[in-house]
Amino acid sequence: MADRPERTFSYRLPAELEPVAPGSLLLVPYGRRLALGYLLPGEVDGDAELKPVEAVVSDPVLTPDLLALAEELSVYYRAPLGVTLAAMLPPGLESRLERRWQILDEESLPGLEDIVPDAALRRLAPGGEGQRWVEGLRRAGAIRPVWSLRPPGQRPRMVRFVRRLEDGEPGRGASLQRALLAALGDRERSIPELAGELGLEAGTLLGPARRLAQRGLVELTERAVERDPLAHRRAQPASRHALADEQGAALAAIAGLPPGGELLLEGVAASGKSDVYLAALAKELQVGRGSIVLVPEISLVPQLADRVAALVGDEVAVFHSGLSAGERHDQWWRILRGEARVVVGTRMAVFAPLRALGLIVVDEEHDGGYKSDRTPRYDARWVARRRARLTGARLVLGSATPDLVTLAAVRGGHAERAILAERRVGSPPAIELVDMRAELAAGNRSIFSRALADGLGALEPGRQQGILLINRRGAATFVLCRDCGESLRCPDCDLPFVFHLSGASLRCHHCGRSGLAPDRCPRCGSARIRYFGAGTQRVEAELRGRFPQLRVARLDSDALAERRGFENVYDDFRDGRIDLLVGTQLAAKGLDLPAVTLAAVIAADVTLNLPDYRAPERTFQLLAQVAGRAGRGPMPGRVIIQTYAADHYAVRAAARLDVDGFADEELSRRRLLGYPPFSLLARLLIVDADRGRGEERGRRAAEAVASAGVETLGPLPAYVARRANRWRFQVVVRAPDAASRLSALERVPSGVAIDVDPESLL
Repeated sequence: MADRPERTFSYRLPAELEPVAPGSLLLVPYGRRLALGYLLPGEVDGDAELKPVEAVVSDPVLTPDLLALAEELSVYYRAPLGVTLAAMLPPGLESRLERRWQILDEESLPGLEDIVPDAALRRLAPGGEGQRWVEGLRRAGAIRPVWSLRPPGQRPRMVRFVRRLEDGEPGRGASLQRALLAALGDRERSIPELAGELGLEAGTLLGPARRLAQRGLVELTERAVERDPLAHRRAQPASRHALADEQGAALAAIAGLPPGGELLLEGVAASGKSDVYLAALAKELQVGRGSIVLVPEISLVPQLADRVAALVGDEVAVFHSGLSAGERHDQWWRILRGEARVVVGTRMAVFAPLRALGLIVVDEEHDGGYKSDRTPRYDARWVARRRARLTGARLVLGSATPDLVTLAAVRGGHAERAILAERRVGSPPAIELVDMRAELAAGNRSIFSRALADGLGALEPGRQQGILLINRRGAATFVLCRDCGESLRCPDCDLPFVFHLSGASLRCHHCGRSGLAPDRCPRCGSARIRYFGAGTQRVEAELRGRFPQLRVARLDSDALAERRGFENVYDDFRDGRIDLLVGTQLAAKGLDLPAVTLAAVIAADVTLNLPDYRAPERTFQLLAQVAGRAGRGPMPGRVIIQTYAADHYAVRAAARLDVDGFADEELSRRRLLGYPPFSLLARLLIVDADRGRGEERGRRAAEAVASAGVETLGPLPAYVARRANRWRFQVVVRAPDAASRLSALERVPSGVAIDVDPESLL
């Protein structure tokens, strides 16, 4: 097709390989090698001389709607179609080809099975000429290749199981054997399951199990099991209760949507949006249709997946980048086979290959986490809209603080709106704005205002909990020499290093470079090195020193480096083993815990002062989301927002939880300035090791896309002007409509990254 942003290739399908459905994986000749391709629907010139397809590797791995969606996504986001299709598939799928040989001439190769693995056949070659000998057999027609797809890069997970065979007792002193038999009972159980119950490592039980098997008391077997990312989760009871009138009306509004219709479910914190989601997907299951439920962060998957699993049991699958390659592979095939009818995950789950899709839910739809930062740079909300229209599924966008573009679509009549104004649990918290200018004038130089210090001191450990948000990691946000003024900066990015307590290290949060904090200034040799600003680590350290009675934990991307890091922190917080949680915006999203009575924002100005047109919107959303964490239980909640801009309209609106009031003011501002939803943007990013050459490439890109009605801004240095020793320039393209923007983007020179509908201009 001429409008695709890259080439596709046509091949002839031999009669013996037909019929083949679109979406199947094929092996085709590509230059001097064989390559894996996807069969796409379409017509080719009947007179063209085409190379034949080598083999059909699999049945369709993409549903018809995903194939159509890939075409649209490729064009809209100016991404190569092959890369777009690969984003819809689990990792490594295209590289796990396996060749075997079908024996056609049994006289030449007697005593072999009908199908022989490639390596086994080559070992039979005389004189070590394996590959040449096999190719000779192929040309002579004695063998024919049979291609298939192996599991991508992961061997099956092997688990040992134990089953009781007969009554009997182990020898004297065999305490572990006795404990194993007592836990085993009369059913088969896995070694990891038994170890978890006994509080031991799985390897500790292997020896006792083998000795019991030698005595004939148990049977010890090993077999492959499917990797289940929910297997370690503690089962939650199903919460089935009658919906309130508002919730019932919202559910009826969802049911009343036409096929492909869209509804904004706007609900204050604790208003029961999740209950409406669950009721809606239960109705879809009753009529044989599946559902996809999206959340913006991996950290939000466990608690929502727990609730869905309580409702549908094994028919739920989770899909996100935090899974191992093997887990993603297993979950994806479960969905494709129809074994899972509800999928919970992050943005990549929008491509889950459900064949009968009836509902797509996008929870916390305002969140920027739905926008991919890699090619294809898709927005999962846009993809969800297009997929709903292709399949006839209904789309529900849920949020307490809707995205202004979504809200503008509702006001323009392009989507429906249902509002949940009443809390189902708890009561609205008391929200207090603290002007840090007044605190400073009163002599308080602490990062904690007097009001916040009083609130923290009043928390009752084990009974009340608190959440403190500061949207910066580390212990200090910049390091300075007090004598010469030298700021310690990353040599590759020219950005300030952030000091981390762990290992007393300096880290660049853009390229990852790290090193030890110096004792003396590298410029003047002074020992007067000082650390300024506050991050999550510094807040955590000061809390531990000032409030030793509180059990404190930290939740940021540094703390989540280890596998299932969030789940461990969340489970401890939920179960009352943590009194106070300090975190970045991860701590502000979706946590539904009744014991949280205090929520606070240490510095509301961090997001407000970013040089981006969405800074007021992001600030309003973040503050309102934090406010929603407190007061969800029987005890009253208190919210404290510390800021140096207490008069800013975004901060004032957040303190009132006034969505429409903020939208009125911010949309008026954007209309005057020509920002979305009153225009469409694209961002061109040029990265080059040479600064002058990069700027010149940016200038050529800006000239190429310039046209009547399309405004170009730049090239200008990006917010992060240098990363990993490469200079970064950007050109902002502003167009009145999608057609004008698409026409301009078709002229972008090669080597320039294109970000359509950028989440920010930073």
